[in-house]
Amino acid sequence: MPVIRNKTVLQIMDGIKGLYHGGPGARPQFVWEHKTLYLATDPVAMDHVGWRAIDAKRLSVGKKILVEDTPDSFSRFTHRQPEHVEIAGALGLGEWKWEKIDLRRVAL
Repeated sequence: MPVIRNKTVLQIMDGIKGLYHGGPGARPQFVWEHKTLYLATDPVAMDHVGWRAIDAKRLSVGKKILVEDTPDSFSRFTHRQPEHVEIAGALGLGEWKWEKIDLRRVAL
């Protein structure tokens, strides 16, 4: 929306510790040291980047990505995929398409 987009808005997401399963409450066995801060001017793009980071962690520990996972004793939700991120992109609230996201990494 131009009234919002024309203002410089900085989105900040704390990814120092990540939760890859069993949310929304933090279960210690599913928390990992992600050691990342996300800064963006587009909240949809930032959420999509975070979603991919969670899926990458899930794959690294032998779990399925969110869209393919099924309920278990830690998460009873049938749909765990954060579809609101894709919907926000479709509504023009930000960039959803991965190939259009300008992701830059800075190592400190």
